[in-house]
Amino acid sequence: MPPETGRGGAYAGVHADTNHGTMIGQWFEAVQLHSGAPLPGERVMRELADYSAIGNEEQAASLLKANQVLVLVADNLGSGRWTAALRLLTTVPEEGLTLRRVRRETGESFSMEGLRGRKRTGWILDLREAEENIPASCDFGLELHQVDDLRDDDSYLIVLVGTKLWERIGHGAGDLALTPQPPDPAELFTALLRSAGVTHPEAWADDHRFKKDLRQLRPGQVRDWARTVVQSDSQYRAATGRGTEPGTDGFEAVAKAAGNAVTGWMDVLAEWHSDTGRTSYDRNYLLLAAVYDGAPIDNVHLKIASLAQAFGEKGERSTPLSGQQGPGLIQLARQIKAVPRPDGYLSFPGPGFPEAVVRYFWRDRPELIDAFTKWTAQLCLELKHPQGTRLAQRMAPWILHHAQAARSTRLLHLVARDWSEDDNLAPHAHDLLVAAILDPEIGQLTRNATGTWAVNEDTSARLLQTLARVFQSLTPAHPKQMLRRLSELARSQKDGVADAVGAAIDALWSDDDLRTRLRSTLTSWFDSDQAALQQTAGSAFMYLALQRDQSGEPALLGEPQAAVPDWVIRGWRTVLEAAELSLLARRACAAWLDAAATREGGAERITTTLVRAVHETPTDHLRGQRFLNLVRLAEHWMLQGGAQDAERRNQFRAELLRRTQLEDPHRPRAQRDGEPVG
Repeated sequence: MPPETGRGGAYAGVHADTNHGTMIGQWFEAVQLHSGAPLPGERVMRELADYSAIGNEEQAASLLKANQVLVLVADNLGSGRWTAALRLLTTVPEEGLTLRRVRRETGESFSMEGLRGRKRTGWILDLREAEENIPASCDFGLELHQVDDLRDDDSYLIVLVGTKLWERIGHGAGDLALTPQPPDPAELFTALLRSAGVTHPEAWADDHRFKKDLRQLRPGQVRDWARTVVQSDSQYRAATGRGTEPGTDGFEAVAKAAGNAVTGWMDVLAEWHSDTGRTSYDRNYLLLAAVYDGAPIDNVHLKIASLAQAFGEKGERSTPLSGQQGPGLIQLARQIKAVPRPDGYLSFPGPGFPEAVVRYFWRDRPELIDAFTKWTAQLCLELKHPQGTRLAQRMAPWILHHAQAARSTRLLHLVARDWSEDDNLAPHAHDLLVAAILDPEIGQLTRNATGTWAVNEDTSARLLQTLARVFQSLTPAHPKQMLRRLSELARSQKDGVADAVGAAIDALWSDDDLRTRLRSTLTSWFDSDQAALQQTAGSAFMYLALQRDQSGEPALLGEPQAAVPDWVIRGWRTVLEAAELSLLARRACAAWLDAAATREGGAERITTTLVRAVHETPTDHLRGQRFLNLVRLAEHWMLQGGAQDAERRNQFRAELLRRTQLEDPHRPRAQRDGEPVG
């Protein structure tokens, strides 16, 4: 039978793959794909390296050429729509199209006007996400016929959509739609093996362990099977030094291992578990060895009692027996289909076996999933770095698979919360959440859940900090939603959250498409009557204040001849009104005072900016606080040393404070004008 989770589509380049672990390391590339940025040529070439033509490719190309628009409709991920779209857009008669994915939020309307102005672009509108729900009011089918702008720009659009959604929104555009006829699975399987360097690929495709079920597979699943054979072949050659030519023991061994792997080792594991002499200790040992994949076997032996306790087991056969009463390590290894290597590690029977053991357990013992997940997440913490981080990387696809199957983010939340408390594992909590949000099956579900966590008073400060980094990472892909999430986090008064949100704003500032939105968001926070929002705005502003332009001046000053923007004045005013000055505030002010004291061109603008921040406000009740904080920041800057000698620092500090005092609107006008009084 084909694997149940063979989702081989290149939806976002991030998915919990059936047999090959996780691709979380590619999340940055996936975010860029969602953001509408040009698809890198090397990525396109990589995805098309093993491409086999769909059966109706010629018809598809003709439709695209005649209409500028083509809709590829299919029921499931892994049907080949993505690679077919890439192929069609890279082979249109005109050369040199820039390929882009249409940037839009899930559930938003779509308008062809949004594609206007991008010359010679191959657009892909991806509507494959499970939660996709384009409003019927947007007349999507009719909209696709509005192609004048595409023709003027020499551009094309391909839409990828599921059958059910197309039936609902495709009225009026049936002439643009086509269901891809997948390439012959055996031919695709052979091509993939040949591309990977496997000898005699036809023999593998003709083997009885693959031939029958290949016919039932979608292209993405065929790709998964081919990868499994390649991995099995590589492992066998590395372990034995022997070849795998047809008719040899090596071919038989690899075919057997790969055949079991592509079916998730289900038959092998079911037979093992049903053995009449199997004990709870044996089952726990197999599960723990799978969790510990890549760790010395004696570590497994030491942790077995802890796992049994987590499962609520108390019998004598649930923990190791003392002395030589129980089986030894060699016997235990053989009992779980593994071989103890001379270096003390276990060698499993083929690719994907450890992951298959965990998946089998999750399906076979659903009542123990919570206990197992909590125990494993805690084990990541106990093992410390680097073992703990390696286990976290392996654990991520298990969590994603569970969220997909259960349509629930409860365990995802549990793991992300616990990992966020550890400095080494917090980045893995971030990667896990990003991958879940990008996943085509649970992306919207996870986005909704993380929004709830962000405003829940019970959410820990460390998880909120992780969420700030998650929302930052995903803002290029979902700008409206993620900036709204950051605004929700900005209201938190928990330790470190304001700084985390500020760092997120700082990281996003370099994106020209986002900067206007970010500036508007900051301004609204500055003007809020909520102390938490003002604190977060101050943190974000101080990060931005540390940015330098190419000449070394503070980037927020703008062009030398231009006036300093009002929102920058407002930012410094917020910083100076803080009840307690942070280290970040001292760093930001020191950077500006260094620039003023060492660069004559910017000295006046910086001085004027800080003086205006103290005095230009419709209310006066915090003027004293602002002036006092400016004095404190200037004193700290003078004492720390750095850009110039102490005498020059003291002179500039004195001039800054003199100007600030002189421009106090409450001083007599004569004193402000520099005239003697009386």
